[in-house]
Order: sequence, then structure tokens, then C-alpha cells
Amino acid sequence: MAKPIAPAFGLELGELVEVTELGLRLIVGSDWALPRVVSWAHATEMTDPRPHLRGAELVCTVGSALLDASSCARLVEAVHATGSAGICLGIGEVHTQIPRALIKECRRLSVPLIEMAHGVPFLAINDVLADARVRAQTGSSQRNAELVGRLLAALRENAPMEDILSVCTAALGGSLTFEPVDPATELLPAALGAVVDDAPGAVSISTAEGNLLIWQGQSPAPDADLLGQIGRILEIARHEKADRDIQNRQRIGQLFALVSDGLADSAALMPELQRAGLVGKSVTISAWPAETAQLLAAHLPGTLIADAPEATFVVTTSPQTVYDTARDLGLVSGHGSPVDVSQIARGIGEARATLRLARRHGKVAGPESLTSLTGLLEQQPPVRLVPFIDQLIRPLLEQDARRGSQLLATLRTFIEHQGSLQATAEAQYLHVNTVRHRLGRIAVIVGRNPLEDNDRASLAIALWAYDRSRRYAP
Repeated sequence: MAKPIAPAFGLELGELVEVTELGLRLIVGSDWALPRVVSWAHATEMTDPRPHLRGAELVCTVGSALLDASSCARLVEAVHATGSAGICLGIGEVHTQIPRALIKECRRLSVPLIEMAHGVPFLAINDVLADARVRAQTGSSQRNAELVGRLLAALRENAPMEDILSVCTAALGGSLTFEPVDPATELLPAALGAVVDDAPGAVSISTAEGNLLIWQGQSPAPDADLLGQIGRILEIARHEKADRDIQNRQRIGQLFALVSDGLADSAALMPELQRAGLVGKSVTISAWPAETAQLLAAHLPGTLIADAPEATFVVTTSPQTVYDTARDLGLVSGHGSPVDVSQIARGIGEARATLRLARRHGKVAGPESLTSLTGLLEQQPPVRLVPFIDQLIRPLLEQDARRGSQLLATLRTFIEHQGSLQATAEAQYLHVNTVRHRLGRIAVIVGRNPLEDNDRASLAIALWAYDRSRRYAP
């Protein structure tokens, strides 16, 4: 017989604000906001946490990413779109007062906004909710209440799902199995409930997110309500672990960027390399498009992955893994030469450069692609090539703008045709003498003669740097 399970317990926003020790103050919202139910406090510093929200959470942040109006708008839109209970901003760590842009966006979309006093941890909200959950279970047996209390305590301590399942198994007897749904192949149920399927010696429920929780053992079997609460706690533990994994990959990504830019020593990455068992091994560092870290982590479990703003870096012990993963996922990628961990800065730099080359050609690029002028230039920090643009390209742009001339276009065609006057003239429908005259004007303006090999190489580098600066301009 099918039996519905009640949605997760929660407190109204107004009830939370009245808890003195939480130090909460309602900034945006009045009568319309107070009845909103808060089921959990979800701490994040992401501006778009939509993949990790299920609705009814109070999204808590210290606002480290809320530094302009657009980032405030992204967060408020994400909270509004997921039906979350509101936003709670902790004061004192980053902001001394709530940003005006955040207040404006919350008012525009009618998203409750709460200020939390400095020094009060976000977990205190979950403690209040957890205590309320325990007190609300007056209709359950004492054993069930104690079990849920222990599970909530384990959840607050970031216990892994395996430990939570072990606690449940010891308390309920039999065995308990949690089978997550594959969102790529199955649709999530629309209802915030679960359905119990009774079979001899087994009880299984489908949770609100579509995951399957199965108990098997001897009677008495646990009731479906209790399994529903356990399933919800397991789902929260799963999502919080995913959030911690994301934050850890982003932290490692920041370290990768600092090491690559020479702002931190490669020794800063040694603890991460040791945890991944990579010390003493030759490693291959590959770079992938930004925001692919989660996809790569699912495909390469246990691999060291760094989620940097410009790219996602993956550390493996074999270049073949890069090619296999690129083929399986249909992604472009670049990787450098195998290096010792002491040379990781070199590996990161090569991976960055080969990814840019891979994007141009639409395939995996390896270290062999760096043995060309383009490959060499890709490895240079953009700031190192700025003088080429300022001294050799910008004066020609200014001349073309003032006189309506085509000096830069003629130079580009001349270089593309390996310094052939006749080929340049034919490509631009000009007389050879006109081409020669324009090249002479370029020599006068920038002090480099395109007809001389060394000067033409300098001008080619300047054009390449100018094109790259336009390609990656914000």
C-alpha cells in the first residue's frame, strides 16, 4: 500500500528571526516573508548556487563574491528561481553593511533578506532547526527520535554518508542502501514526498529527489516516515559533500593560478599532491575549458582537479588519460610535457598555452604544439607583449584612423604572404609600388622596416599579440 511521506520539517522565517541568540534582523520582507518555511541553512560563496539548491533553504553567505551589482543580481535571481526561503548575509567578515545592490535586487524580486550579526556561525541556524525537528517528533517512538537526533548531529559534523548509513544500520538492524538517481537518465519526481513499496523483509522509498532508500532485514521493519527523514538527511549530506568538493577544487584552482603567475612557490601545492599520491611520480598537467570541473570530477574520480577562473586543470600520471577523457566527453584540452612535481609551475604554464592552441584547432594539443612561434608566444604572459602592441601596432591604428589609410591591413597581408610584394599587391588589388610605398610609411612611423627579416618578425609578433588581446578582451 502506498503511503506518502511528509516534506522535510522546517520553521517559519518569522520564528527564526525571533530566536535572540541567532542575531538575525529582517532587512527586506515583512508580512509576506515571515511565513516562508526554512528547512535548512545552506552556506555558500557562489553567486549562482542553483545546482545545489532544492527550495526552502536559507542561503547563507558572508558575501565574498558580492562585490558588484551584477554578482548581487545573480545570487538573488538564483535564490528566487529555486524557491529558496531567502538570503542571510553575515556581517563583519567581508562587508560591514549589506550592499545596496543586494537590497535593491531582493526588493525587486521579493526575496527575503536577513542580516546576521558578526560572530554568529551559520551552523547555529541549523542547530535551531535540528532541535526543532527533534522536538516536533512527538508522534514518533523514542528510538526514532534519538536516531534522527544522532544523524543530525553527525550531519553538523560533516560525517560522510557511509558513517550515517552505518549508524542507521546499527539502530534499525538489517541493511540500509542508498541508491542515487542518475539525473541524465531519470526524471525527478515533482512531489516533495516519497512512496513506500512493501515486500517481504524489505521496505524501499523514493525520496523527494528521486533517490532510492532500501531497508532489508527481519521484522519489525522501520516505518516509511522514519526512512523518509533518513533519506532527506542522506541527501543533505550528499549535497554538502558536493559543495565541499566544489569549494576544495576552487581553492586548489586559486593555488594553481598563483603558482603559474609566480606569486606563490610550487611548494604550496605539495600537500594536495601528497594527498593525491602524486609525490615522487612524473605527472601530466592538462587544461580544460572553465566550468568543466564537476564534469571532469565525475568522469575521473579520485583525480586531483583544480577549478581556476580561466581553466580547469587536471593532474594525471599519463598523457593518454587526457586523450581518452577528451574523446569520451567531447571536450578540447591541452597538456604539457610530463614533469616532476617540483616543476609543476612549468607544467601549468604549458597546459595553459596548449589549451589556447587546442581551442584554435578544435582538438587536443600536446607539448609538440609549443615548438613553433605561435606556441612560444602562447606561453608568454600577455603583459610581456604589450610593448609590441603599443610601439608597433597602435601608431599604425592611429595613422589609419586619421588618414583613412590601410597601413595595418597591408602589413598583415604582407606578413601572411611571407614578405612577397607581388603576392601582397595581388591580394589587395594594388600596384606593387603602392605596396612598397605603404611599407616605407610603416618603417618611418614605427621604426621597423617590413622588408628586413628581423623587423618583419618583430612586426609579426606585434600583430599576433594585438589579435590575441582582442580575442580575449573582456
